[in-house]
Amino acid sequence: MEYTVPRRGAAVVSAWFALLGALLSLPFWKNFFVSTLMTLLLWTAVCFGILAPRFSSCVLRVGGHHLTLRRGLLFPVTRRVPLRFLTGCHIVQSPLQRMTGTCVLLLYSSGVTTIAPGVRRADAEALAALLTHGGRML
Repeated sequence: MEYTVPRRGAAVVSAWFALLGALLSLPFWKNFFVSTLMTLLLWTAVCFGILAPRFSSCVLRVGGHHLTLRRGLLFPVTRRVPLRFLTGCHIVQSPLQRMTGTCVLLLYSSGVTTIAPGVRRADAEALAALLTHGGRML
């Protein structure tokens, strides 16, 4: 089985990072307006120009004995986790993600937390049900 991240899910997670940059720049608006505005515009361009395509390139594959997460365009990173070492999963959803039908899937294994940002909610629930066998981990 293969699950991908839609563009709208990646855009919502990228908007979180852009908003975080805006919140961190609040103390500098009064004294350094122009430089803060330029920095915030550059940060927003990085969030939606680099982070969003990276997040939307995320692919989750469930094989016979492994869960494989592949992410990245220029420098792809692949993480393989044996299914027998998975210890839990969480589905986290913000109000904006509820409107777009996406969520963040957190998969826990021994020593590693794997984050799949912007996954479709139905795909995340199907993957969680597959991995937990109705509440019991494989």
